[in-house]
Amino acid sequence: MKHRTAATAPATLLAAALLTLVTACGYEEGPPGRVIDKKRTYTGMGAEINELTVRTSDGEEETFFVTRDDYDSCYRGSSYPACTER
Repeated sequence: MKHRTAATAPATLLAAALLTLVTACGYEEGPPGRVIDKKRTYTGMGAEINELTVRTSDGEEETFFVTRDDYDSCYRGSSYPACTER
């Protein structure tokens, strides 16, 4: 078990650092599009990182960070940012 914990420690620290950076800077609104994927990562320190991936009108995929409320409000197939205004 020690080996597994040691291997995941850098990932946990990286996630925590990323969360701190994003929280300190705030979230930029992502581009308008259709939500095609969602990902929530728990840092193991009581915090989480929420990401949405949207397909824009020109067919590009964009992934960006969102708040917990926006993550919970936007389902796959919903229109972003309209889904955040519920």
